[in-house]
Amino acid sequence: MPGATTFLTTRASWTRPWSSPSTWTGRPPGSNSARGQAMVVCFLGDSTVQGIGDVLGLSWVGRLAQASFALDPALATTLTLCNLGVRGDSSLRVAARWQEEASRRQRPGEDMAFVFSFGAADRPQKVALPEAVAASRDMLGQAKALGRTLFVTPPPSSNPEWAEQNRVLGQALLAVCAELGVPGFDLFTPLAGSKAYMAALAAGDTIHPDAAGYAEIAGLLRAWPPLADLLGL
Repeated sequence: MPGATTFLTTRASWTRPWSSPSTWTGRPPGSNSARGQAMVVCFLGDSTVQGIGDVLGLSWVGRLAQASFALDPALATTLTLCNLGVRGDSSLRVAARWQEEASRRQRPGEDMAFVFSFGAADRPQKVALPEAVAASRDMLGQAKALGRTLFVTPPPSSNPEWAEQNRVLGQALLAVCAELGVPGFDLFTPLAGSKAYMAALAAGDTIHPDAAGYAEIAGLLRAWPPLADLLGL
């Protein structure tokens, strides 16, 4: 990400001790959704999850929360949505921290679910594709054993080289999702074909959209059945 500090992360530092499925304190993973029991949903990723560039401070996560709670105000107290996007975090850094951060948000007896979206910071952090794929396979497989898990590919950049790396990485990670049985959403393709979204990127820092861009992302994701079901949309 522009202006981000470069972090050096080795494969050995990906994982940290945490709950295994046998010691998990929530409910067993299953087809949990906002229509059922109380649930904690962790959105884990980089600055495009955090919402950098959005003057409203909502990101697509906050917009989906607003839509969910507007449909069913009771969800505002039973559905806990945690935006755990961190600016500059590569796929390796998300892999290194997700377990600890999610474990701190466990609530006894409640389901947990995980929505991952990362990879946009892999180019500036110089993460090799094989390293990103291997770390993501471990991360998504571990998360799936603990709760419902979804993945959203990195969005495009108006920088052609950056955009191509995000596209290639996204396709590779969608293949990992298919291998693991984790629902994956291709965010790159529809946004790359959106003139308004790409114009907003070009007017900014080439990777972070403005508020309208985050609203466009939220609209695409709201129409994705796995996430819509998870959030009661």
